[in-house]
Amino acid sequence: MSAVTFSPDTLSRDTRAAAPKAGKAAAGKTAGKGFFARLMGAIIAARMEQAERELSRYVQLNGRDPLN
Repeated sequence: MSAVTFSPDTLSRDTRAAAPKAGKAAAGKTAGKGFFARLMGAIIAARMEQAERELSRYVQLNGRDPLN
């Protein structure tokens, strides 16, 4: 099994880019990412949140941050 990490900055940029702008929506164009791109974005966000929860739990149980 391999691990993939993403920085919070990467996720926040993708979130802002995925949000449709009012001008494009008003023009009637369906701009945005495809189904699989949105699916992968949701999977990545969910796994990132899970990793943050697990890290917080580890720090709480052991009293130290393993990354430092």
